[in-house]
Amino acid sequence: MRKLFATILIIIFLVMATPTEASSRSIAFTKVPAVYQTPDGLTRGSLGNLTVEIEPGKGRVFFSADPLTQIDTQGAARTAALVASYVLGKDPLSYDFYYRLESDSMIIGGPSAGAAMTVATIAALLGKELRQDVLMTGMINPDGTIGPVGGIPEKLEAAAEGGAKIFLVPAGQRIVVRTIPKEVRIGPFIMTQVEREKVDLVELGKKLGVEVREVSNIAEAAKYFLGINLKMPSPKEPEVPEDVKKVILEWVDHYLNASESISKSVMVKLKDVSFPVRKEVEDILKSSKMLANQARKEIRDGKYYSASSSAFQSTFQAEYAKRLLEYALEGPSSVEKLISDVSSSVREIGAKLNATKPNSFSSLEALVAAKTRYYLAKEALATGARLASKKVYFDSSSNWGAIHTLSYALWRAETAETWTWLFNVGRGGVVSEDRVRKVASILLYEAESVVSYTVSLLQDVGGSSSLLDEASSDLETAGSAFSSGDPYGSLGLAASALAKATAAIHQWFTSDPNVVLSSVKEISYSSINELLSRGIAPVLALSYAETAKAYEEEKDIFNAIVYYEMSSAHAHMLSLLSRQSEKPVQTGTETKTQTPTTTVTQTPPSSTPRPTETTPSRQETIIQYLPFLIASLLIGLLIGYALGRH
Repeated sequence: MRKLFATILIIIFLVMATPTEASSRSIAFTKVPAVYQTPDGLTRGSLGNLTVEIEPGKGRVFFSADPLTQIDTQGAARTAALVASYVLGKDPLSYDFYYRLESDSMIIGGPSAGAAMTVATIAALLGKELRQDVLMTGMINPDGTIGPVGGIPEKLEAAAEGGAKIFLVPAGQRIVVRTIPKEVRIGPFIMTQVEREKVDLVELGKKLGVEVREVSNIAEAAKYFLGINLKMPSPKEPEVPEDVKKVILEWVDHYLNASESISKSVMVKLKDVSFPVRKEVEDILKSSKMLANQARKEIRDGKYYSASSSAFQSTFQAEYAKRLLEYALEGPSSVEKLISDVSSSVREIGAKLNATKPNSFSSLEALVAAKTRYYLAKEALATGARLASKKVYFDSSSNWGAIHTLSYALWRAETAETWTWLFNVGRGGVVSEDRVRKVASILLYEAESVVSYTVSLLQDVGGSSSLLDEASSDLETAGSAFSSGDPYGSLGLAASALAKATAAIHQWFTSDPNVVLSSVKEISYSSINELLSRGIAPVLALSYAETAKAYEEEKDIFNAIVYYEMSSAHAHMLSLLSRQSEKPVQTGTETKTQTPTTTVTQTPPSSTPRPTETTPSRQETIIQYLPFLIASLLIGLLIGYALGRH
């Protein structure tokens, strides 16, 4: 009897201690299209099954694929978790995310399932079901925009075979190019040639019985899949805060005064050199003066960061004229002195930044910006010293030479110093170093995935991009910074690598750049305004947005896209850093948090909603209380047995 009694008590304890995952986990499911290569070199489409599960946790992202996947697909899962959390105003570091992707094809390549992953993550966070007759393809960018992908015609065909009624594609990709291998007989030989043909996806969809729609961001996609509106913060052009304007004006005055002083010192010595050198130096000084006048005009026009950029360029051009003159008078020894001056400046600012601890979100961003410029100066110093060792001091045709590069490095280090002037612009709370390291690790991983994906895409079409080269360089420096224990420097460089690689994809694969420009501009402004509404001044994001607008006004669409992407990437970096852990409160179809980013409203037609965590279904309720039912039954049996013994 005692043994039986003890056994039943143990069973009751184990049953009561069994976790009830149904009460804490939320699940969403959808199908995702993919492409694969057949043995004869043809590209075919297939559908994979995507399952997303979320539970309270520490920001971990788990990814499983069967049979195989590429590393950039795993990176897309992490981006999906971040973006979905951002648009719902949740802290991604307070959840654990589980992604399971299964496909009949041998390899699922690239992050083309990223947008679908994000919508599924939003569904899981809200406790809703996705429409199963809606499918999509598209890369998810960190700012929530949907980026271009390849193989869309084949994916559309697979979606049609799978019963899709609506197929969503990235904005600007209605017209795509499909490559078709064809066998051609040349004499006794049969050769395989690749032909390229344009495909109108809307027309192809009509033939297949599928409605094709373009979507530019994740909010648009959510309308189709979930029947909800994700209302983002205002996309109106943001205003630069007055205290930030004051500091930027101080930058401009500092650079213009330095430019004028250096130019005067050069003019005094011009008579001591031969005519060719004098003419070269005079031309450089004219360029410096023109940039100074441009900076003054930009201040009058209210273009504060553009003015600081022009003033900086004016100063380093004046420095270039000065050092070129010294080289003409003193020879290579003057270049060695320049290397020494730059080394000293870079070393001093590096020590200062390493000793700095940010006391607000805004000062944290200023430190990130300063660190980024420090690494740029350090890289330019190494390049200049290498050119000097090869005796490549000067090249008038391209300004490519040791003296020009080192002059830039000297004043780039100075910009790192001037960004520290924003440390006293106190806005927002303090971010723990642990969170800074976590966010830096996340962004670095994302950047590696996106850069890797971009490289593979361009290799497939035999393309190249100087912007992708810059992204790869930024990524390498970001990795080195993180490995050396500098997460602040890694943050800015990783964000830049993300933005540049994304823009490189648009450069090659977007057929309508104006659609992309409108989307990334709206996201940039919306992200900045969200931060400003919380008392955080995202100076980097504001500065890149201003530069983007200037390019847009000049009808330079591609560079405008680049800088709006840079603006969005840095705004989201700061948002992720500042997003504190908080428990969301759900009321009906509206989700609120202490720092709301979006409002969720139901719009017809919608799919049948999955019950939210706060209102479990009958099945979930039974599962939740099953351990207590079993325990009660065992206790009843025990009591009955005991009474029977008496």
